[in-house]
Amino acid sequence: MKASYSLLLVAAAAVFLASTGFQCGSAEITSAKLYMQQKQWDKAEQSLMKEVAKNDKNEEAWFLLGQARLEQKNYSGMNEAYTRCLAIGKTHEKEIAQNRLAIWANLYNEGVGMYNKGKDDPTQYDKALQNFSTGIELEPDSSTTYYVAALAHYAKKDMAGATKRLEEALARNPQFTDAAKFLGTIHYAQASEAYARGDSSAARAELLKAAEAFEVTYKADPNNSENITNLIDVYDRTKQSDKAMQLTTEAIKREPNNKIYRYASGVFLLKQDRFAESTEAFKKALEIDPAYTDATYNLGVAYLNWGVSMKEESDKKMEEATAKGNKNFKEDLSYKDKYKEAIPYLEKAAIERGEDAILWQQLGKIYMNLNMKDKAEQAFAKYDQITKGK
Repeated sequence: MKASYSLLLVAAAAVFLASTGFQCGSAEITSAKLYMQQKQWDKAEQSLMKEVAKNDKNEEAWFLLGQARLEQKNYSGMNEAYTRCLAIGKTHEKEIAQNRLAIWANLYNEGVGMYNKGKDDPTQYDKALQNFSTGIELEPDSSTTYYVAALAHYAKKDMAGATKRLEEALARNPQFTDAAKFLGTIHYAQASEAYARGDSSAARAELLKAAEAFEVTYKADPNNSENITNLIDVYDRTKQSDKAMQLTTEAIKREPNNKIYRYASGVFLLKQDRFAESTEAFKKALEIDPAYTDATYNLGVAYLNWGVSMKEESDKKMEEATAKGNKNFKEDLSYKDKYKEAIPYLEKAAIERGEDAILWQQLGKIYMNLNMKDKAEQAFAKYDQITKGK
């Protein structure tokens, strides 16, 4: 599975630095403010820790402790002190909110930078995650922070971590379609892995989760071909063909001239081996948009698969006739007509896709089946040219 997601930097706010002028207070508070004026942040923290140990209800002490820790880049400790301060009173609520937002923005931007360096230096992913985790502590309702953390987990191949962060992002913003699509993609990949190891039960469970995620993306943007085809695919693989059929039927009824809906219908019908209906659906999509490359390609595939199905049936009948000693049985070659119908669409798709080696190889095989030797040689030569160049 390959996924590519862009990261956006956020604007950083300014950090608010509290006044440390001398006012009435304990000896520890007075000493702390003096140390803060002298930028001796560690000593200021020590004095303030003594103060809150004696009086844990001192709102100002907790706030100043947060400031001292901020200056030492101990952001988790800063946040803890701020939380204790706000639990006592709201005197510094505005400054704390401003500082939390500013530090969160800095952590986010630094984390994005680290993530972008991770391709060359994988250790940067862990550093990015540290930043994002602290950022989440400061701004726990920021769904984008969970999302970028998920990207870092994914880059480390930590699917459990990525899934957890994406679920947290969606819990805070159910309309976060990028997170939903990413989550669906991960569940889909895990389903494929489960199928590969023979665990069909786990695979179905993952596909059902993928369906939930893809439903979010489809509802948010039903005109996106990827959204509807993703959903139809998981419905098909979980044997929820009624949902897939309802999805496409309602979409086409709502917008009969929507090429994407026609295309999606063709994809579903093709998966069901309903070749006649699928070819009609793809043709309708091409009537709406003759330059619809995906519809062109899949119309060719539909005719090809139709021909393959007919050939398999013909071979089966031939075997049965041979087994019965029927020497007069005549092979049904009508499947070649479907191969011929596939050619113009696959040829057009091959030109549009250019470097699709598999498509040129497939064309070569079709030409061979139809005894079109010159074209077969050209197609295989194109296949060799592409594969040797990679």
